[in-house]
Amino acid sequence: MVKVQLVYTKSCVYCPIAKGLFKDLKKQYKFDYEEIDAMSPEGQKMASKFSIMSVPTIVVDGKVQWVGVPQKDKVISVISGK
Repeated sequence: MVKVQLVYTKSCVYCPIAKGLFKDLKKQYKFDYEEIDAMSPEGQKMASKFSIMSVPTIVVDGKVQWVGVPQKDKVISVISGK
């Protein structure tokens, strides 16, 4: 199963859009989904590991896939394997 991690901050104006996109897709597709606050200890580790400089950053199966809000059709192709 695909693992999606969304790194966000509470002050980011685009992060709620990205969160909403993945929450909507979760209703139709099967994938593991986790939201990680960049200011938390886990978020700081993610930022260091993946050299995250801006949010939202979406990590899929251990690789940075998108920075910013991705297009829905591109997300579907990645999470569905098509």
